[in-house]
Amino acid sequence: MAQLEGFEDPAHPNFSSQVDPSLFTYHQDTVHAFLLVYVDDILVTSNDRSFVASLISKLQLDFVMKDLGQLSYFLGIEATCDSSSLHLRQKRYVIHLLDLVKLLGIHPYRAPYISGSKLSKFDGKVLLGPLEYRHTVGALQYVTLTRPDIAFSLNKLCQHMQASTTTTHWTTAKRVLHYLNNTLDYGLFYTPGSFSINAYCDSDWDGDPDDRRLMCGYGIYVGPNLISWSAKNQPVVFESSTEAEYRCLALVTAEVYWLRMRLCEL
Repeated sequence: MAQLEGFEDPAHPNFSSQVDPSLFTYHQDTVHAFLLVYVDDILVTSNDRSFVASLISKLQLDFVMKDLGQLSYFLGIEATCDSSSLHLRQKRYVIHLLDLVKLLGIHPYRAPYISGSKLSKFDGKVLLGPLEYRHTVGALQYVTLTRPDIAFSLNKLCQHMQASTTTTHWTTAKRVLHYLNNTLDYGLFYTPGSFSINAYCDSDWDGDPDDRRLMCGYGIYVGPNLISWSAKNQPVVFESSTEAEYRCLALVTAEVYWLRMRLCEL
């Protein structure tokens, strides 16, 4: 689709990304700028600071906006940046979550999940009040934005959000909280590097004890930086481990192709 004639504003020469409608790019001569929009929150960056100031001033003529200055906090994500690195974490969000479930100051654990364990809907006794479990696991999903190390655990816990929730599931969820309490400063650390894309994937065929569906996980790096990751059960049962491996390869290839298209636009 194309923007209708008359709706384009020549005063704001930004161009929407073909692969991400919330990202707008600007390239002219030696100036490159990027504007990312999420509802009413906006991030702007450029290699020319004067252009950023000019763009914000022009936008303020049409919209009520407040310039919060250097990036430090965005959608619950804390950003610490200098000339050579960017650190993203959610320490404040995790502390708030621990306080809500009255687990602030609990004994820390070194791992979010017990190695080799597989949650089943038949584990433990049925939880009489599952609402707290659902609220907690729902809130933990947002933490995976900067904590890929809990993605696998959250995938297992989310499978029991609407199904029968047991005391074992709730104990496992609290284990993740214990682990987060021990790793509050963990997050994503980005440094300048090459734009080479490297992807890694793995599969757990026939691993779910209830429905025997495939678990597929992958991580994609641009240079030394982890950019995209996933740990997700697939909707069907595969007939062999070879078929499962090819399925994971197909998923990560599609993600790599999308990421390559975005880098080409940038």
